[in-house]
Amino acid sequence: ASSPLGQLFDHGFDCICTLSHISCCTGFAAIALGYDAKFFFLLQCSLQFAFFMAQWEEYYTHVLPHAAGKWLGVTEVNYGISLLTLSNAFIDREAF
Repeated sequence: ASSPLGQLFDHGFDCICTLSHISCCTGFAAIALGYDAKFFFLLQCSLQFAFFMAQWEEYYTHVLPHAAGKWLGVTEVNYGISLLTLSNAFIDREAF
C-alpha cells in the first residue's frame, strides 16, 4: 500500500525509463537496419498504449501485474535493456 504521490513518482519514472530505453534501442535499429520514423512512432505508440492500459487495470483492480512468471519482472527487463545499451558502446561501428 503506497500513497498516490508515491505511485505517481514510481509509475512516472517507469514511463520515462521505458521511453528512453525504447528510444535508444529504436535508434540503434534505425541506424543498423535502416528503419524510418514511422517504425519509431508505431513502436512508441504501442508501448505507451500498453503502459497506459496496465495503469488503468491497476486503477480498477488495485493489482499491478509486473512479472512474466517467477523470474522475469520489470527490474530484470530494465537491467537487460541497460546492459544492451551499454554493450552497444563497445560494438565496432564498421561491422554495420
